[in-house]
Amino acid sequence: MQAQTEQLLQMQAGEVRVLALPDVARVAVGDGHVVNAITTEEKEVIVFARNEGSSAVQIWTSQGLRYRYQVEVAPEGARQTQAELESVLQRIPNAKVSVVGDKLLVEGSDLSDADRKRVETLTKRYPQLVDFTSSIGWDRMVLLDVQVVEVPKSQLRELGVRWDTESVGGAGMGVAWEGASRGIEMRPAEAPLALPFPAGIAAGYFGANALLSAKIKLLAQTGDAVVLAQPQLLARSGATAEFLAGGEVPYSTVDARGNTNTSFKPYGVSLRITPQVEANGAIRSRMEVEVSSIDTALSIPTGPSLKTRRASTEFNVRSGQTLVLAGFISRELSSNVSKVPGLGDIPVLGELFRSERFQRQETELAIFVTPMVVDAENPDLIDRIRRSSVALDAAFDGAPRINTPVRSAVSLPALVDGGDRQAWQPYDGPGSQWSGTAAVPHRKEAP
Repeated sequence: MQAQTEQLLQMQAGEVRVLALPDVARVAVGDGHVVNAITTEEKEVIVFARNEGSSAVQIWTSQGLRYRYQVEVAPEGARQTQAELESVLQRIPNAKVSVVGDKLLVEGSDLSDADRKRVETLTKRYPQLVDFTSSIGWDRMVLLDVQVVEVPKSQLRELGVRWDTESVGGAGMGVAWEGASRGIEMRPAEAPLALPFPAGIAAGYFGANALLSAKIKLLAQTGDAVVLAQPQLLARSGATAEFLAGGEVPYSTVDARGNTNTSFKPYGVSLRITPQVEANGAIRSRMEVEVSSIDTALSIPTGPSLKTRRASTEFNVRSGQTLVLAGFISRELSSNVSKVPGLGDIPVLGELFRSERFQRQETELAIFVTPMVVDAENPDLIDRIRRSSVALDAAFDGAPRINTPVRSAVSLPALVDGGDRQAWQPYDGPGSQWSGTAAVPHRKEAP
């Protein structure tokens, strides 16, 4: 008796399949609870899928041939669900869908956070969906340009940031669009497009960011503003960048056993920011900023106290836009009395021998954040590296030349024979001391 190769039949519960075979003599079903099979006029076999599962079906003909089938029965409605899932997943960029048996495999990398959450939700809802997407991809880099400036409240309105003068307390927020710039050279930390007038007033800059930078710089030079911190951070999309400029103050605590423990609390300008680049190019960020200083007016035995201004916010901006946070107001009142001892304490007449001086200081904290999407091939970043290398070479002229970076496009030199074993001398001429894969080190000639 000759047996044919086993064939796979994929069905769902309630489905009927007709197999056209000549001269059917006998039919055998492995699991009658899963499938049922009958013959009609010895020319065909009708297979009924009854319940979910797997069963073998064998058919013999009068000529001695045997046909073997492996029937896989999926739950009712599985094919429709599979088609719907495949249609939804195909609309996700960078995702590839493949069907393996009754399973749907989703593969891909560099998916956005929203697409990853969508796949995770579908995986939890449908057990036949298998998620093979990778969360590790070449994420985009975001350059974060931050300025933390403390200015008098009256001067803040001159920065081009118009706040509601009737509001009391709270933090304000706004966005300054940088319409003229298209590169990272237009960040607030610099004014690269410099067209100053002879008077030195930075009124010739184009773009909101450059104008803000020029005015902040002018206020800082005249003593009307204090730049507390000006970090430039580089973070991967979805990662958190942290910055702290300040110090730590000690304070004491007593535990339940009466033991004294000394701990340290950081103070200064603290910044945590998490940028996320969306598919439409917008940058969604979560930022936590805190500015604290030691309060000399209040001190306790366990340690000094801190004056703190803190804010936490989430915002959406386009690459190159500047977000402005303000409204962190600090008011200080002080009075100083000078008097002649004895005479200044005389009622009524004592006013002639004393003077009082009242001082009121009101400052406001403003935070400028400019996120920008960059990559390693950005010409401005390459130029920054070049200028940094030039500055380092000028500052450290005696640096060892053998500690040059290894470039991927340059092969390492091959080993050479020592020859007369003359001592090797470091090369102090221009360029590299290697001249190819089989270059010979420079040797000092004997006198």
